[in-house]
Amino acid sequence: MKTQDLLRKLFNEGNCLTYDWYFSTCRKVEKMCEQFKLENPHSFCFVQNSKVPLPLLGHTDFQYFSNGALVIYMWPQRADEIIKKARKILALHGYVIKDIYAPQNKEEWQDYFKLLIDIHDKTKELPASDESLILCTFNLPAEFADYCFNGGNILLNAAKDECYDPKYRQMLAIFGNGLYVVDEQYKHCDSFYGNVEVKFFEGYVCDEPMMRPIYVPQIYLQALYQRAKQYNWYISPEDAAKKLPQVKVSELETIKKYAEDILQNRTCISILTPRINYRDIFLDPILTSPDYNRYVLFDDGKLVLSQKYYNDVVRQKHLLEDLKRSCPYMKFTVELVPDYYIDCLYPEIYKRQKSARDVYLEMMRKKAVLISEIFGVPVVLAQDATAQFVGWKDWMDMENVTITHARHLIAMQQNLDKRVEKNGYKNDVIYNATAYLDLLKAQNIPYENLQAVYSQLKANLAKAKRQ
Repeated sequence: MKTQDLLRKLFNEGNCLTYDWYFSTCRKVEKMCEQFKLENPHSFCFVQNSKVPLPLLGHTDFQYFSNGALVIYMWPQRADEIIKKARKILALHGYVIKDIYAPQNKEEWQDYFKLLIDIHDKTKELPASDESLILCTFNLPAEFADYCFNGGNILLNAAKDECYDPKYRQMLAIFGNGLYVVDEQYKHCDSFYGNVEVKFFEGYVCDEPMMRPIYVPQIYLQALYQRAKQYNWYISPEDAAKKLPQVKVSELETIKKYAEDILQNRTCISILTPRINYRDIFLDPILTSPDYNRYVLFDDGKLVLSQKYYNDVVRQKHLLEDLKRSCPYMKFTVELVPDYYIDCLYPEIYKRQKSARDVYLEMMRKKAVLISEIFGVPVVLAQDATAQFVGWKDWMDMENVTITHARHLIAMQQNLDKRVEKNGYKNDVIYNATAYLDLLKAQNIPYENLQAVYSQLKANLAKAKRQ
């Protein structure tokens, strides 16, 4: 197949309506939103592009054109599922699929992969005029709920005919027409909460084609679920949890025996996220996150994978490549197991080893002691300062950290440690000394060793200049 000929044909006969237009306009969009927030601090806004009415996520797997052409890069069975759902969503927006371009055999697989990459590269060059960028504004959460539920739109996360884990209601909302709303706390992978669970929802849990996310304050997300209660399709979180697949008692007994066998003389190394070291930085932890990638890895190379997600040989190959970059001298022995084995294995491991939560809290205790010593602060007050510095309300709030959240926060600390090392500082407390001093002053926490702190900072700056 001549991909360049098909590429020209697609763009000559129509406009791509699903590409990620935000890529080339992010700074302009951010300025528009910043200006609005400056003038309207209690309101909310987001930007739409009138030339790209369907910015569907998954733009590296498929693209839709205004002449009805759909280009998709998936195996036929998976492609059929997505096409069926895409037809439904496109119809709700007034579009139809007329022609489908998809690989019919293994030989065409790489051709379509290259075609989708070429489409992505070509759309990056498309200009976005100021006239095409539309600022959507809302003064109240109820107004945003009106927008989302317009035309009888159904909130799938809260619909009785769907089967989504109710835990996602705290993070996101996906609607029947592809509208996708996410709590702004999960906007960036390196934010306090990270976005590993949101990414898992997008990549593994949700089969619906979804639009590019609209990031909203938590109160706006809560308003959507409050409004959903008014409809007869609504299901409560408690009833939704009952609909989720349950592990049978006999299956629990089997997994317990399996755990006893596999955990003999082995240490789990995916309690924390194995990191890929590239030059003097760590790459994105989501590449090897056990929460996102559904695996358990042991120190002898035993790799237990979820059968549900890794029957796909391509997906398995990509994970193995990333883990190899993280553990270059390890020889992997892969075993596919039912998906619930992954969830059941880790609790058994935590009976024998520390969990990420245990490791994280231990790290923070040591940091609190360090802050106490460096600044001359009572340890109890240093604990609260430690917690507040990284985003918690206080030490007690931090002790509620989940294992998934702890794993992410440890990865963020590892990134910080790399920067500290690169800049020649003794530890990250001295590296962030001025910020810690600002926090102590703001919280009226008494400290004594100010002169000693400044002396250490001065020594570090002098050392950095010599390097």
